[in-house]
Amino acid sequence: MHMPDFIPKFVEQGELDDFFRQEASWTFETPVGEDISTKSASAPQPLVKPNPVPIKDLLRRELYHSMVYDVVNPDLCIDMVRALGESPRFREVRLSNLVEPEDKSDPERFCALTADLGNGILFISFRGTDSTVRGWKDNYEMGFLCPVHSQKVAATYFSQLLQSWHGAVILGGHSKGGNLAIYASSVCPPEVQDRILAIYSLDGPGFNSDFLQTKGFKRIEAKIHKIVPEFSFIGSLLDSSVHYSIVKSNASGIKQHYPISWQFKKNLQFNTAEKIAPLAAYIGSTFNRWINKYDAAGKKVFIDTLFDSIAAAGYTDFDDIFSDFKAALPRLYRQFRTLPPSLRESMVQFFQDLANIAFFQLPLVKAFAHKEVGTKD
Repeated sequence: MHMPDFIPKFVEQGELDDFFRQEASWTFETPVGEDISTKSASAPQPLVKPNPVPIKDLLRRELYHSMVYDVVNPDLCIDMVRALGESPRFREVRLSNLVEPEDKSDPERFCALTADLGNGILFISFRGTDSTVRGWKDNYEMGFLCPVHSQKVAATYFSQLLQSWHGAVILGGHSKGGNLAIYASSVCPPEVQDRILAIYSLDGPGFNSDFLQTKGFKRIEAKIHKIVPEFSFIGSLLDSSVHYSIVKSNASGIKQHYPISWQFKKNLQFNTAEKIAPLAAYIGSTFNRWINKYDAAGKKVFIDTLFDSIAAAGYTDFDDIFSDFKAALPRLYRQFRTLPPSLRESMVQFFQDLANIAFFQLPLVKAFAHKEVGTKD
């Protein structure tokens, strides 16, 4: 499996020296080595946007904190910025069109960025979910609603970009960002879809089954390249007809969700695996069976009640909950007790259903271990 030239993976310091010393050579290949046509609907034009910034200009210490203040591993991300900015291959890539929340209190959680690769191709990157309660509610709303708010904003963002960019495009994102890339590609006009070279979803969740049958999705389905780690939970949520490749990771469990831990070989190909880890397959299957047990109205009741209760308890960020879980748990329970009796009983039933499904699916862990679950492309 070939590593896409524009999605660098950082595993250990020094492993990418040869890669970053290369001169820019944008010959695009999919993760499985298939050629991508570079035809576009019209001649490529520079992106019309004030002050696009070459990556090399980001190599300023005073800028680092604002770039990594809310990421999982800020020091490693700063190392990544330095490697990109010093690299002949990436340092002239021009970044622009950044859209991000003002702060954690901003209800608008959408974040995206574009990269002009300098060869007539624009890469559009959508960020995944942050740790805010509002951001995660948007995630779970995907189980009964399409489009959710972030999907609408992603489609609008893509549409506005195309007012000034007339060349070829590639869309991609990690986690929910991968879902947003697919959605924006699916709902744009056919003449725009013809300009899309590829869509990359890095362990992104799927969609409801109705969306997968739309004409827009069917037109771009073959351009989607989904990559997931062995312990893929987020990437297994909801329905997906997209084939995916499986990559090994240096991390364990749910931490494999972060692409910065994904492994590649010396020849810049991903270090692939044959199947999803049995426990991850069990968790994904259990959750999907649970959420599909209810109709849209039932799902909405559960999601609204759960996240509204968390917010009513005074929490806006899950980091605040998990940093002091002993104090948070009784606080959340007290808020739960204030719910009307009928709604409280419904919530108890939801969780009992989850427990029952999880219990009766336990034999599947062994079954998953003896068969190929989600085999690679």
